[in-house]
Amino acid sequence: MQCYHCGREVQGTTHTQKSYRVDYYLLHTGYTQWEYFLNPKPDTPPFRYLKLVQPIDIFTCVQCYGRAEIRQLLDDDFTGRRSLLADSGDVEKLRGFNSRADE
Repeated sequence: MQCYHCGREVQGTTHTQKSYRVDYYLLHTGYTQWEYFLNPKPDTPPFRYLKLVQPIDIFTCVQCYGRAEIRQLLDDDFTGRRSLLADSGDVEKLRGFNSRADE
């Protein structure tokens, strides 16, 4: 598993008797499309939501997560303001990261 932002290899959470150490954060994201849920009640507007059509996991190391601009990118992706996967080059990068995560 590698950090999406800096490429550093991340380790799993380390547990001791009195504490634990987290080395990465995981964002479940991917390609989305807007969908509408129609409410069966009359006179109610449809509910608009983002439907995840191609899921991708993003690993962020604790050092990168500590940077305000990285947290803003992740927050923008999560809320649907701006996708983290805007560049097609990022797709190839993620395929490599996700295939290593499955090993």
